[in-house]
Amino acid sequence: MKFIKKLALGIAMISSTWGLVMSSTVQASADQVGQPVVVTPVQGADSLTTSNNLTNQSSALTEQQVLETKMAGQQGFYNGVDGYPINQCTGFVAGILRHQQIPANLYAYLGNGDQWATNAQKRGLQVDLQPRVGSVVSFKSMHVAYVTQVHPNGTFDIIEGNFEGQSLHERTMSITDDVAGFIHFENELAPVQINASV
Repeated sequence: MKFIKKLALGIAMISSTWGLVMSSTVQASADQVGQPVVVTPVQGADSLTTSNNLTNQSSALTEQQVLETKMAGQQGFYNGVDGYPINQCTGFVAGILRHQQIPANLYAYLGNGDQWATNAQKRGLQVDLQPRVGSVVSFKSMHVAYVTQVHPNGTFDIIEGNFEGQSLHERTMSITDDVAGFIHFENELAPVQINASV
């Protein structure tokens, strides 16, 4: 039993290093000891969720995912990311996308916030007027933000940088004429694999 507890603790330490949130206990039988462990998130699975594995069925990020997403956004805001300047909404969102390991060629150099929807569509990304968790909303007023929750009434929560000069701002919105589109970068997420010896 001590081995199982140590295994669970070891996996918890690996998961915190890699941004994983475990929601179930991992156990290994005696014949599995010393064998490589491959953890592959499955869309819609309740047993394992990664901070960069969002599903279309999700209506909200976990608290841990929101915290990590905010931190990644602020790093992008303060440091600039993949061609986006510091202290701008585009750098904030790019910081999140980089943290989620979205390929940079999909989001880098999309232009000002109002150009993201059009330019992302030209790169083959899905863009529509349906907010989903993990999508990026592009506003005609030269702004972008990241969707963290979608409510049953159609409103959605966003986090954003450079709203009134702030490095981080949160608000609940509804679709208005200012929305140029929702860019579904969350469709581009690849499963994360971790190889570890037990």
